[in-house]
Amino acid sequence: MPPRSASLRLRIESVAPGGDGVAHVELGGQRRAVFVPGTVTGDVVQAGVDASRRPARGLLEEVVERGPARVEPACAWSDRCGGCDWMHVAPGAQLELHVGHVRAALPEAWRATSIAPHAAQTRLSYRTRARVHVRCERGRVDVGMHEARTHEPVTVESCIVLDPTLEAARRTLAALFAGSRGRGDVAIALGTERLPVLDVRWQGGLAREVFARLEAAVSSRSMAGARIAEGEVRRPAVVGDATPWMTGADGLPLRLAPGGFAQASESTNATLARHVAALAAERPRERAVELHAGSGNLSVVLAPAAGDLTTVESSRDACDAARANLKARGLEARVVEGDADAYAWSAATKLLVLDPPRTGARTVAERLAASPVPRVVYVSCDPQTLGRDLATLARAYRPTSVAVFEMFPQTSHVETVVALERARKGA
Repeated sequence: MPPRSASLRLRIESVAPGGDGVAHVELGGQRRAVFVPGTVTGDVVQAGVDASRRPARGLLEEVVERGPARVEPACAWSDRCGGCDWMHVAPGAQLELHVGHVRAALPEAWRATSIAPHAAQTRLSYRTRARVHVRCERGRVDVGMHEARTHEPVTVESCIVLDPTLEAARRTLAALFAGSRGRGDVAIALGTERLPVLDVRWQGGLAREVFARLEAAVSSRSMAGARIAEGEVRRPAVVGDATPWMTGADGLPLRLAPGGFAQASESTNATLARHVAALAAERPRERAVELHAGSGNLSVVLAPAAGDLTTVESSRDACDAARANLKARGLEARVVEGDADAYAWSAATKLLVLDPPRTGARTVAERLAASPVPRVVYVSCDPQTLGRDLATLARAYRPTSVAVFEMFPQTSHVETVVALERARKGA
């Protein structure tokens, strides 16, 4: 058996859905898979291999031969920062890998289904929201994304995938939190008039000067506002207007829940949302239910196509934002604050749209498979949990279309939209 961390030469044969390159090697008389971050198909690398784990894990030491899909990363910190795990992969290869991973996740009988790829319109400066991590120890302030596979912040000189307005705000955070102690997460988004807003969750002790600095930033219009939750406080402190906004798929401003979920790329989000609306409009004016509806990102384009739309979301702030977004557009829908897994849709429901978190929708899939709902549109951010749920739905449904959207270029993450219709008995 080789030592726990032997240095081995490996040829990368494929890329796993989690983003790591995969090689195979003989270890202790067994053919073992080795997962190596920062590699791509065709690379020949020298890597430190930990054989005690299953699958074995490799740490890239040197690229001996570059595979055809390898490019020079545009970011100097990509080998440490955990934000963009595919910065070393050529754009075309990224899209091919995304499509391949989604295809492999589909139920076996569906894998010949055509998959429509939607490439990102821009691959840099596209993120209109991000979460960074701040640590204050011994008078030093570190600001950055999580280091790959750790919970420690990596300090970078610049983040080239952030919208320039948000990147400018990110660069001010070290000075903003100077004098504090502890650590926290800071969500950065665009607020009113496209000025940055912060949502701070802090553990430790914030310097009193932080609030004065925030007020000065709001007064000078370098920031729209901030919401700060320190420790276990129930009601965060608010400076200025901390409401995040994005441009909706209909081109109008879309209010978001402070600190809540929203897609990272406005342009790709618009493409995805319009695709979902087009699927709904194939049979217009039907009764529809949208689960995990958030702040109404899809709701505002589904409502015009549906004869009766009910949206379900567990976050009260998101429900408030959804109601405001619908009202601002003169649209009607019933917004329900509740658990999407437990929501009892009407027997008259003809279309069910679901956009669950990364954990998927296991319970809803089980319920749908036993229901008479004729059409389903499943929006997923994780091919593996999507595949698990589609395996359940395959008992009662068949796919009518599958599309992938590069919402997070330079990363192994991808959005998928699968349209399903109830299979006829005997078909």
